[in-house]
Amino acid sequence: MHLIKGVLLLLLATGAGAEPLADMAGTWRGAGWARETPTGPPETLRCQITNSYEAASLTLTLNGTCVVPGRKLNMAGKLTGQAGKERITGRWFNPDGLGSTRITGAQRDNVVVFAFTAKRPDTGRDLSQSVEWRLSDGQLHFRAVDRTTPGVQMADIVFTK
Repeated sequence: MHLIKGVLLLLLATGAGAEPLADMAGTWRGAGWARETPTGPPETLRCQITNSYEAASLTLTLNGTCVVPGRKLNMAGKLTGQAGKERITGRWFNPDGLGSTRITGAQRDNVVVFAFTAKRPDTGRDLSQSVEWRLSDGQLHFRAVDRTTPGVQMADIVFTK
């Protein structure tokens, strides 16, 4: 099942839960892989992100850099929750240089999921993805799948503080 739909169904089935955005604050270092296109090869990468949480607005702001052989990718985002609700909204600043794109998703217990839709301006290639951030055992696990080719994983990165 498509990653974001499966996670959202799991969230809805388990009842009300905590808001994990605050627990994602801090500086995280990670390693894993990502691919540029659904048919491209996975590239090994290392990342560092700094997340800050503003309790008054329920907003997590993320800024980071990932290094792959021969280049650096900047990523950023702003995720805002709603008091007592699972819904999140915000902006995602895609590492492919797309600028800002709107996101919608949900948060629940130790999981944040969201989707974004974007087209690369220079090629018109669809870069729409479903993203999952999961907190578990002191780790922050980032996974992304391509929304146009369900089942094709685009990134898998594990972060620790």
